[in-house]
Amino acid sequence: MKLNPKQLAVSAALLTLLAAGAALPATAASPISAPAAITFPWSVVATESVETGDYAASMTVGTAQQLSPVVTPAKAAKRNGVSYVSDNPNIVSVTEDGVVQAVGLGTAQITATCGGVSCTYAITTQPDSTMIATEMDITLASSTIAVGDHTNVSLAVLPTTAANYINVTLTSSDPSVATVNNFGKVTGIAPGKATITASTGDVSCSATVTVVAAPSSSTGAAESLSLNTNYLVLKPGASGKITGSVAPSTASQSLTFTSRDKSIATVSASGVVTGVSTGATSVVVSNGTVSSSVTVIVNRTASSSSNGGTADGDGTEPADGDPIVNAIENAASDTISYPQEQVPVITTEMLNALRTTGRTLVLDAKDYTLTVDGSAIRNTTSEIATALTFTQDENGLRFTLNDGGEMPCGVQIALTGENAAYSRLYLHNSVSGKWQFLNSYKDGVLHADVAGEYLLTNQNLRFTSINWTFFIGAGVVVVACLIAYIAVKKRYWFW
Repeated sequence: MKLNPKQLAVSAALLTLLAAGAALPATAASPISAPAAITFPWSVVATESVETGDYAASMTVGTAQQLSPVVTPAKAAKRNGVSYVSDNPNIVSVTEDGVVQAVGLGTAQITATCGGVSCTYAITTQPDSTMIATEMDITLASSTIAVGDHTNVSLAVLPTTAANYINVTLTSSDPSVATVNNFGKVTGIAPGKATITASTGDVSCSATVTVVAAPSSSTGAAESLSLNTNYLVLKPGASGKITGSVAPSTASQSLTFTSRDKSIATVSASGVVTGVSTGATSVVVSNGTVSSSVTVIVNRTASSSSNGGTADGDGTEPADGDPIVNAIENAASDTISYPQEQVPVITTEMLNALRTTGRTLVLDAKDYTLTVDGSAIRNTTSEIATALTFTQDENGLRFTLNDGGEMPCGVQIALTGENAAYSRLYLHNSVSGKWQFLNSYKDGVLHADVAGEYLLTNQNLRFTSINWTFFIGAGVVVVACLIAYIAVKKRYWFW
């Protein structure tokens, strides 16, 4: 192919330019550098390290602090987020934002994690002022015991909330005379005196116990202590008096009075009890050999004397209102126990107090124990007679519950002695006049929620009766049909 002169000139110019470009340095040939890597908002940023940063390694229970871990690079924390976890939330808890709260005593570790890299915070908690005992008082149920006998230690702590956290150590100054265990049980070893000391931290208190020789079996009848009352109900500031006597009359009549909780009620050496603040406690009365206790209930609603005078000399409580109701409302535990003869009837007021507080009333009798659960009370419009009389018959043992009146709730009856030998329960149906099987039970514990006459037995009783009215009626119908049949047939016999 032939090129014209103009095409030849263009080709030559192109070849010249190519040769000149090839002769330039590499830097001159590429004056524009490669663009930098572009980072997008959704790009993953790798975490290089996570440090704890500044924080308080010791915290008081009830306080909080914010953790601020240092993440490198800083963008990693924003992109990946930081998560927190506590190895013991009962001591130190932590929120998803890193706020830690001291909730219990001890040491816990908080782990902060970002992008798979972690750091650990070690935090130790310290008790607050409500968890540290500032004052403590010790009381012995009896300050004089015989060799081989026991008495118990009672402790009162201020503030009262500290009792849930402190560790108390009990020691005896002379274990050869009296010993004390960790549960506060003091045992007489030999005649003499010993000091029982309770201590926690820098706070301690002590009481002296006197151990006397064990009485000889030839000394006669055992001693017994009788008191003028089993309970006192007082307003704060009001007073009541406890008196007592020991039988036989030759025994020591010198009585000591000790309040189990002086923050609720105090007692003088002569037995005058004074209410301090609302609550329930007991006063221990002892002559050194035998002891008994009186329940003291301090209630602002009690109608005791305004001048704080003592109770009447007959030993009745210096407050109006039902003492059983007051005891239920002010009990320190969920279960209240009484001898059955002291509560022959569970009144509507008692039922209302049980249902309101959710507490359980237990009544002990000679052959049974009757229990009423306050949370199971359906209504408080009727009462419960607590006395049960058991009568033997040919089938088993009969008794009547609540004298046939309406039951406001079910009761549990735990039978003892020979009465616990049965396992089947029947209820008498007054309409049909028959025994109706209710259930089988074991261990002498049965449940009943219907008033009426019951039968305890081990037999499988089957009561049947024939309804003669049905058979007579059926016979009349058969005879009528027979007469009609004969009458119809006779019409055709004449044909």
